[in-house]
Amino acid sequence: MRERRLGWVIGLLIALAGCAPKMTPQQALVEEAYASCRAQGPSTKLERVERDGRFSVVGREPESRRVHDCMVRYAQPARRETTVPVSKPQTLSAGRLPGTWRGTLKLPPRAVGEAEVATAATVRFAVSGGSLRWSMATNSSPRPLAADGTATVVDGELRMTGTMRAVKGSGQPVRSSVTVRYSGAMVGDRLEVTGVTTDRQVHVLSVRRAE
Repeated sequence: MRERRLGWVIGLLIALAGCAPKMTPQQALVEEAYASCRAQGPSTKLERVERDGRFSVVGREPESRRVHDCMVRYAQPARRETTVPVSKPQTLSAGRLPGTWRGTLKLPPRAVGEAEVATAATVRFAVSGGSLRWSMATNSSPRPLAADGTATVVDGELRMTGTMRAVKGSGQPVRSSVTVRYSGAMVGDRLEVTGVTTDRQVHVLSVRRAE
């Protein structure tokens, strides 16, 4: 009796599995778009995908916004056929970092209703005392920023921890500082890094090795 009942249950499970809804072409396209765009926002997750292709993503701003916009562009057939696919993260090793990198640091808006602030940034990595250290300088107005700390590479992900402070016109650092924690990856020839300060300010750093 138990054997017959078990066989009936297994047959029912197989029948139900055969009736499970398959992924629609629209859902498959969303999954493909997310796989191509997720590198632009490491904290972003694909939360929901409807059968008609509607989707939602969650993550830190502005990372989730970049991934969302990239996915929308990817889903447009004309552009998907003519544009170059988004670069995927590459395996990063600590040995590739020492040297000077230049690019842009995006800072949050200074006030409600204003746009985020983009400023030129120079990042330097160097080995000191057996550990990898980093420093950064920006020309943000009205007060430049300076930062430094230690860096590690874990499973191909760059992690930077340190302090950031405003700098006086004479080049002397202001006493007050905040702790910053960055994480990112190598995408193409650029380091794409996102960080958060202790006062909950989100920074987006994109730099390329200087020639």
